[in-house]
Amino acid sequence: MTARRRTAYARLVAGFVLVAGCSRDVTPARSASAVVAQAEPSAAPSGMTQLQPAPPVPAPPEPAPAPPADCNVILLSIDSLRADMPWSGYSRPIAPRLTEMEGKAVSFTEAYSVSSYTSMSLGGFLAGRLPSELNRSGYFFGTYRNNVFFPQLLKKAGVHTMGVMAHFYFRMAGFDAGFDDWKIVDDITYDANTDRDVTSAQSEKLAERLLGDPANRSRRFFFWAHFLDPHDQYIRHEGIDWGPKARDLYDGEVTFTDRYLGKLFDFIAAQPWATRTVIIVTSDHGEEFGENDMWKHAFEVWEPLVHVPLFFVAPGLKPRRISTRRSAVDLAPTILDLFGVTADPAMTGRSLVSEIYGTPGEERDVVVDLPTTSDSGRRRALLSGDEKLICFDDDVRCKLYNLRADPREKAAITKGPDYQAMKARYDAFNRSIKEVQPYACTADCLNAAYRKKEAAP
Repeated sequence: MTARRRTAYARLVAGFVLVAGCSRDVTPARSASAVVAQAEPSAAPSGMTQLQPAPPVPAPPEPAPAPPADCNVILLSIDSLRADMPWSGYSRPIAPRLTEMEGKAVSFTEAYSVSSYTSMSLGGFLAGRLPSELNRSGYFFGTYRNNVFFPQLLKKAGVHTMGVMAHFYFRMAGFDAGFDDWKIVDDITYDANTDRDVTSAQSEKLAERLLGDPANRSRRFFFWAHFLDPHDQYIRHEGIDWGPKARDLYDGEVTFTDRYLGKLFDFIAAQPWATRTVIIVTSDHGEEFGENDMWKHAFEVWEPLVHVPLFFVAPGLKPRRISTRRSAVDLAPTILDLFGVTADPAMTGRSLVSEIYGTPGEERDVVVDLPTTSDSGRRRALLSGDEKLICFDDDVRCKLYNLRADPREKAAITKGPDYQAMKARYDAFNRSIKEVQPYACTADCLNAAYRKKEAAP
């Protein structure tokens, strides 16, 4: 190699080393993702499968909300409890513990009792049917015989059934059918004309005794307590004073009852079975304070008498309010459904379980039924949407009310297309009712009190 060629070769090698050294110094470090990306082949050679990242595993769907498989049910009904309570806009805080409980509940704001007084309402509730379809004596304090009441079906299915009552009527009504334990508070006055007893404390104590049975920890049970103090005579209680008028005194009775319901709520919450127990709160009917020129209850089916509270507190329920109209005839199939027991085919009510756990419910008509008794003529009301048709006696006259425009039922509609449409709907429903005539108070007895009053000089 000549001297000139050796010099050129040396310069070439030196230049290569310099360039290679700068490349190492200035090339930025690659990110981990870039390395991985470079490591993954952009195209598989012919005949080879290209590697793909595994698809993400989908999360298992959340189970649909449902009652516990081994749930219990506690039903607490308060006699004469109106729908206008603090949770629905009433200005007085007369029921703090009930209001607190309703705030945790699925609450039906447009719920209706079966009828307008205890005997008819509770008979229909237990049977899941209208009282006109039940075998009953026909007297105002009616006795029920040979009907299928839902506690009988529960007992047959092995559910332990318990009841606590606080009025002499519950000794004779026949409502104890299907109950393993049926307790009446002590020292009840027997007086068909009034209710002067104060019983919330005794009712709560009896409830704790039955619910506190250690056997309840290992068995399923249904418990029902009917609290009576807001009913009939309004008695002042120490430390409670909402005023001297009838509604004021009634509010005091609600406050007094609420105290003992709160005590019972606390007892229930402390039990080992509390987390698998559904609590239902409702009323058998409301009360009138002159809204329709009437005081007390029974005999009519005006809104203050039949629009009642109804709410459910249960494991897994998200609190909300449902404005779809519903009836207490739905409670029997609902309670049976919670226990997984098939309803009697004759029950006309429908289970609310799917609704309280989130399934939207369809609109359907509600019927309030007051059969003729020894003390009153028949009243029957059909509610459909915003309209309510009330028919009197044997449908000799009917009145239609639009509850949205006329919530106090003052502007009766007795003719026109709206009236005719609702009357046709009412007549069609009536044809589906399997009327049962009373077995004791018959033609000469029924409505005798009204007929004697009309005949008086």
